[in-house]
Amino acid sequence: MVLQLDLRLVDLRLDLLQRLLEVELVKGRHSGKCSADRPAIRLSMTSPSTALGCLAVLGGGNMGEAIVRGALACDLLPTGAITVADPAPVRRAVFETLGIATTDSIDTCIARFAEMMGHAMVPGIILLAVKPQMFADVARDLMPAIRTHFKQGIPVVSILAGLPTTRLQTALGDRARVLRAMPNLPARIRQGATALCRGPTATDEDHSLARELFESVGPTVVSIDESLMDAFTALAGSGPAYLFYLAEAMTRAARELGFDDATAASLVRQTLLGSAMLLAESSEDPSVLRAAVTSKGGTTAAAVDLLDRAGVLPTWIDAMRAARDRGAELARGA
Repeated sequence: MVLQLDLRLVDLRLDLLQRLLEVELVKGRHSGKCSADRPAIRLSMTSPSTALGCLAVLGGGNMGEAIVRGALACDLLPTGAITVADPAPVRRAVFETLGIATTDSIDTCIARFAEMMGHAMVPGIILLAVKPQMFADVARDLMPAIRTHFKQGIPVVSILAGLPTTRLQTALGDRARVLRAMPNLPARIRQGATALCRGPTATDEDHSLARELFESVGPTVVSIDESLMDAFTALAGSGPAYLFYLAEAMTRAARELGFDDATAASLVRQTLLGSAMLLAESSEDPSVLRAAVTSKGGTTAAAVDLLDRAGVLPTWIDAMRAARDRGAELARGA
């Protein structure tokens, strides 16, 4: 077992150094590539890298899986530089099929992660991706593991909704350099939008490493003050549900207007997809695009007039305020 581990770590180090010494640019992070050009990094065989080199994922749920798959798809990390801890065998099996080492023990995961970092001489991130209600139990194991293996500290990036950096920092101790990230659902197809904020002890390098990781699951990563995290959740975190709500209403209306289920679903999906792509590619305000298909006295005007009389737009704004306020309540433990 010791020989196998040593050989694996040697292979990992060689793989990482070869990747970091390449001269060729890695281009585009999406549509099979990465979204931003990432210049090759030249380093000696003894100097540490400033690019993300290792990743420990605590919680192998859907979002943890999406982030790992994004990092692999972008060639951001090799499989041997990632380790995952999850209590569910079925979730661990998902990562094992990718060639990633897994465990049900947080301490084992962090020990393996620390050893990989030390042998490969590259920086790493601990990604905290468990359910928020599990955090207290996880923190009890994670804090001593960090104290044991990281005398100089380590960046810990949390994607747990409703847990501010102050609570994370208190629970994880002073050797955890805490950041918060909030990727939204389209991260599963590498089209996500992510908000990123740092705790009081996180460094510029920690922030850059975290940004690099989340750029692998979507083209938009915004750095915000933590006071805006609940607003971001209301906008982009809950945003996909708003679109699905609209799709649900349009599909129901299509059926009532006489279309069969399959045709209704096809038309609604393509209409929303095409419109979203048009919005993304246009520099015009959404109100201008809407006006372009709203002729005075026409069919679209009849529909929009009804929506305006029903107060849909201000109600939508109120709904997003409600989402923001509920996020603040959850952060307070309400």
